Amino acid sequence: MRRHLTVACATLVLLANGGLAAAQDTELPQIPQTLRAGQPCTAPSGKKIPSAPWQLPYLGADRLWSLSTGAGVTVAVVDTGVDTSVLPADAAGEAGTDCVGHGTVVASLIAAPSSSGISGLAPGARVLALRGTDKFGAATASSIATALDAAVSAGVRIICVAAAVTEADPVLRQAVDRAIAAGALVVAAAGRDLTTARDVPPGPYYPAAFPGVLAVTALGPDGKGTPVPGALAAPGNLVVGKGPGGGQVVGAGPAFAAAHVAAAAALIQSYRGEVTASDLARRLRDTASPQAGGPVLDPLAALTSAATTDGAAPVHREPVAVLPLPDVAPVRQSAFAVVGGVLVAVCLLGAAAVVVPRGRRRGWRAGR
Repeated sequence: MRRHLTVACATLVLLANGGLAAAQDTELPQIPQTLRAGQPCTAPSGKKIPSAPWQLPYLGADRLWSLSTGAGVTVAVVDTGVDTSVLPADAAGEAGTDCVGHGTVVASLIAAPSSSGISGLAPGARVLALRGTDKFGAATASSIATALDAAVSAGVRIICVAAAVTEADPVLRQAVDRAIAAGALVVAAAGRDLTTARDVPPGPYYPAAFPGVLAVTALGPDGKGTPVPGALAAPGNLVVGKGPGGGQVVGAGPAFAAAHVAAAAALIQSYRGEVTASDLARRLRDTASPQAGGPVLDPLAALTSAATTDGAAPVHREPVAVLPLPDVAPVRQSAFAVVGGVLVAVCLLGAAAVVVPRGRRRGWRAGR
């Protein structure tokens, strides 16, 4: 019996390490947000984890998919492009290729089919890839604005902007205003990816900081992240998605959190039919779970809430300012500390369940 218990506890540890393999550099590589000019394209990881990534159970995917998968909804992804050999997607211009791999990961978190080995939160949705950067991932206000206009021209009503700049350029502001006027929900990363680099500007970042945009920041499997005033938090640190060549990679930053919020919007639009962008934003904000660091996305509550859809309540936007980004390492360490503590408690309880009954039967005499 003791051997069986040991095996069970070891199995739990292995499953947890699989679900959080994204926190181990030796397991899955982190996808870069940019490459140096002339640098080779990101190589395939060739790796997969054995269990579902933590973000799906955290977001309640199983309960969501019984109600909606996002079928019939298209989400535009403004980023480095999407490798259409890895993920089924429509693409404008050169956006059907992705040298960096960042946009492919973002798109996979939104709409990777459930049959592809790793699922997006809205596996029935469709992605329209729009390149908002150059080939190496460098974005400008003009490049993002051009992609936003392309999304509006294509009739897309949910736009996930994973690229971000620090300039409040009027060209970008006007493109955002045109998208909102056309009835689109613009979901944007309120910062750049988490890295060990110390030269990341503190923000604010645009278009997330413009009025009318749903700004999103990232949290990790420990429930912690970088609070951003006025932003909605969602899983984005140490999440697992499909990268170059179809292998799995780690994403760490607000862009991946924005993908989950855009996917939740797609689930709502598919489930409820014609809803306005302001109603989508209001649902996502008003049903968010209040946490110490700010509101956290609750897709099921947003999907099933009885909130009105008449658009009477305007969307309130706070100014967005991003704090300096921390290292990924503390997030990784705290995530494993949480999992380790839970596993130890489970194993101790299991041991007690075996030892106590046997001790009672023997009158607490030593075994022979």
